[in-house]
Amino acid sequence: MRDRYQPSTISHQQEKPGTVGRKNGRLEEGEHRFYPSKHQQRSGGNRGMPLKNPGFTITELLLVLTLIGILSAISMPALKGFAATRRLKASAATLRSLLTFARDMAITDQTTYLVVFDLDNDRYWLASSETFNPSNPLRSALTAQNSTALASIQNNINVTTATTTTTTNTPQQNPLSRTSGLLGVPHSVEQNVTLAAMVTNYNGRAAQADSGVAYIYFSPNATSEETLVYLRNSRNQIMSVTVEAASGRARARQLAPTEIEMLGFTPEN
Repeated sequence: MRDRYQPSTISHQQEKPGTVGRKNGRLEEGEHRFYPSKHQQRSGGNRGMPLKNPGFTITELLLVLTLIGILSAISMPALKGFAATRRLKASAATLRSLLTFARDMAITDQTTYLVVFDLDNDRYWLASSETFNPSNPLRSALTAQNSTALASIQNNINVTTATTTTTTNTPQQNPLSRTSGLLGVPHSVEQNVTLAAMVTNYNGRAAQADSGVAYIYFSPNATSEETLVYLRNSRNQIMSVTVEAASGRARARQLAPTEIEMLGFTPEN
């Protein structure tokens, strides 16, 4: 009787590489087919297996670079137009902020404030009625700036004197207001943006200024004059900043091409 525990007489013959587990093209009992692992496929451990991730050829790289160059050339004009529009809107927003500030300070200080425009040099600044001279608005605005700097220096001297002396006859300090650092300080518009024109309504009659010096006032009761300030960029896009007469509020908006044509603004050469 054959012992159940007797080892099998099937012998495993040594096979040549590439014929592991094969005998006459068939698998014998107890033998298994050999498969290379994924790691061997990636690292090339099995020399007979080709690499699955070949690199790009020079022709493919040159083709991609050419496509990138073509797309960049097509998109550059659009990017330049976007930058010009952004600078125009930023200039209009800055002007509207200063006009709103002048209105608020006129109500707070119960003093008339003005925003002076130098249309020839594309700049504007805040001025006070106490130092403003309508006959020479440009000079009076710059005088306001000098007086602000002088007041700051005088206040610093007074503070130093008060801390170093014990006499009762100390100089009286002039308190600085919120407008002290802004009076007469010029604000320039963004690059390639100009102050195209300013239209003011005097008692139902419109007066347009394209050059020289003009101004907008804000009274303590928040009233002003109906005024339109036009800002233009190099692409002949125009933003209008409007000041309402009854409330003194300022708002900005971009004009449509049809509105620009009706106003007669021609592209700059």
